[in-house]
Parts: sequence; structure tokens; C-alpha cells
Amino acid sequence: MGNSKSKRQLSQTKHPRNYSGKKPFVIPQDAYPYAGPQCQYKIINTPVTIQHNATFGFSAGQQMISTNVDSYYPILCQPYNEGYKLATFYRVPGVQQQGGFFSASLNIPYQGIFSRYPDTVGPDQWQLKVVKSMIQTQQIRYGFFTNTSQSTGDTSHLHQIIFENSSIGGRLSCLELTGQTVSQGMNAAMVGFSAVMGVDLFFDMPLHPNPTMYTYQAVNVPVVVNYQMGFRCPTVTVMCDWQGHLSTYLQKGWKLVETFLDQTQQMRGAAFTSSVTLNSMWFFEKESLRLNDDTPQYQGSVVEFLHKTSAGFGGSVAKTDWTPLLQDMGQQGWQIASIMETPEITVSGLASVTMKLLFFFQRPVEFISGRYIPMGVAVPHSPVPGTMPTPPGFKCFPLSTDVDTLGLQSEKQ
Repeated sequence: MGNSKSKRQLSQTKHPRNYSGKKPFVIPQDAYPYAGPQCQYKIINTPVTIQHNATFGFSAGQQMISTNVDSYYPILCQPYNEGYKLATFYRVPGVQQQGGFFSASLNIPYQGIFSRYPDTVGPDQWQLKVVKSMIQTQQIRYGFFTNTSQSTGDTSHLHQIIFENSSIGGRLSCLELTGQTVSQGMNAAMVGFSAVMGVDLFFDMPLHPNPTMYTYQAVNVPVVVNYQMGFRCPTVTVMCDWQGHLSTYLQKGWKLVETFLDQTQQMRGAAFTSSVTLNSMWFFEKESLRLNDDTPQYQGSVVEFLHKTSAGFGGSVAKTDWTPLLQDMGQQGWQIASIMETPEITVSGLASVTMKLLFFFQRPVEFISGRYIPMGVAVPHSPVPGTMPTPPGFKCFPLSTDVDTLGLQSEKQ
């Protein structure tokens, strides 16, 4: 997408995919040393308990799955005293432990990843705020012989919450499915409505006067997943230009905040193959006073991480750790924006699973005398203008304030 010449000006980083060696990732290499600030990280691990309750969901409002994730939120506020801000609160995929031999509860690790640029910390002060929301999907089947169906997620309440909090100076940090599930009753299930899934939105709220106001937009990015049946497990191919989509909006002066699968999908199946189109929502922000200024402020990089888990008695454990990835990227100025699971999974042996994760990073661009310097250039050699031409096919979906809240939970106090 976009003008190819503009892309070369905005990115001189190579994104290799050679996973030789012991590391489950390969960091991008700069053509020249990056002269911007380094990013520091702080990680807080929280073992969340998810309880499967004895209910069949015949009546609306029943807690089918409950969680104690709220009890850990006060812990996530502590790093703000050191100048850190929450970058993402993420459920570690594929890892869980059963609470007991006959227990219906699972212990699932969540991880709060915080970041800061210590050399650029200003006098502004922030506090963490968590707002409760939910997503409900409706499934529609198109035909018996074609095996085609579509599931649509309602995210209107998420948009409403973002608008309300950003209008008073709040900045969206991330959002995450909590695991909580509430039944909607048999009548709703008969017409394709699923149980309601809990979503928590995290905001940085200003404690200082006259905060900078930000505008948000949500971009729908389709992700096509093709399955080819195999001897043991299907071969999975994921088709999406992750780096291209990210670069398109960063080139227009936006900053990525979060990527999120909104549970919307369309499925087409055949005898030995099937195709699923998932919908990912990408949330971007920009200073409201700069809304018409397309000067790039951030560079982006998408790094693949091979996340390995191993099953054992009572659950499964992680065999890889992405802390070294964060540290290596932070030394080059990269700040984590989001982590996304992909359906690309391989199975080896009887209990080992490898899942491909995507880490979305950004870092400030470098300006010298008001002119933009390409990625990694430490001295003013051959600077190029900061304003880039509008890429063709640019399309965004502004957040709407005219929504139906569907009787969802109110803001957490």
C-alpha cells in the first residue's frame, strides 16, 4: 500500500525471518545507529484465576465464566510512581494450570508490560484507570452445502468508552479480554447471539492541568487464514501485510495504540480446505491540534516471536520468554504497542506447541532543523522532507459517538 518511494524514505530497517540459533525471534537491523532515546521496560506477572461455573446458560445474566483479574489492578498502578506507563496487559497464550484435581478453576498468567523513556520524562503525572465493557457476537449461517458462516462482533460500546475518556484528556493504553463470560439466555442463543465476553479498557488519566488532547480512530484490517488438512494437524497460512498497514498510518502522523481481534469472522469450508477471514481492529491516536499535520512522528516494526508451550500434568507451561526481545528492542529505542496472537501453530512430539506471535513496536523519528531523518541516521546526511504524500487507498474508520450500549456494564469505580 502507498507510494513505494515514500516507504523507502520512512524505513531503512531490514526485517529478517531467519530463526537460526536458540532465540525465538530476530530483531530488525538498522542501516545506521539509532540516535534517539532508549526505552526501558518493567514487567509485572499476575496469575489470574478463571472459574467455570456450573450453568448451562438457559437464563440471561448467569456468570458462565468468572475471573478475579480485577484484584490485580491496584498492583498495575505502582509502576506509575517511577515514571512508567502501561503499554499492554496481555494474557500469555497457551499457558494454564488446573486449580486442583477436581477443580473447575484454571490459573492463567497475565502480564503487564510497562515502558518509559527515562531521558524524556517530563513533569506530567498520570494515573491508571480501568473501564469495564463487553463484546457480543452473532453468528449467521448461509447454507448447508457451502458450509459458510459469519460471526459479527458488536464493538460499539468500546468506541463510546474511548470517546468519553479521551474527551477529558485520557489516553487509551490497551484493552484486553478478561475471560469473563455472561449468558444471554436460550432465546438469544436460538437466533445466533453468543454469551457476552468481558473486555477491560485501560486509560492513562492526567493528574496535571491542561493535558494534551488526543483524537482516536479505529481501522478494520482483515486477516485471511487458510487451512489445508494434513496427516496430524492442518497447515495454516495467514495472509496480512502487517508492516504495510502499520507504516501506512505512521506515515500520516498517527501512533499505534492497540491491535485487537473483535471476534468477527467469516468462514468458508470445503472437503480438505477452509478459509477464515478475521477482523482485527487497530486503534491509532494523534494529538488533536496536529490532526491535519501528516508529519511522521513514529517509525514502526513488526517482529515475529515463536512462542513455545509444553503440556504436562495439570496444565501447560511456557518454554520461551519474550523479556530478552523487549530488552534488545528497547536498546534501539523501540517501544511495545501491542501483541497479537496468530493462528499459525505447529505441533511437535506429543505435547509441544509453537505459536507465532506478532509484536508491534514504535519509536520516535529523528528530526534535525525541522527536517525528517530516515530511520537510524544519526547525523544529518541527505535529510528528506518530513511531509509525505498521501498513500493511495488510505481508508480509516473514525470512532462514532452515536452507539447503543446494549445495557452493558457501567464504568468501574
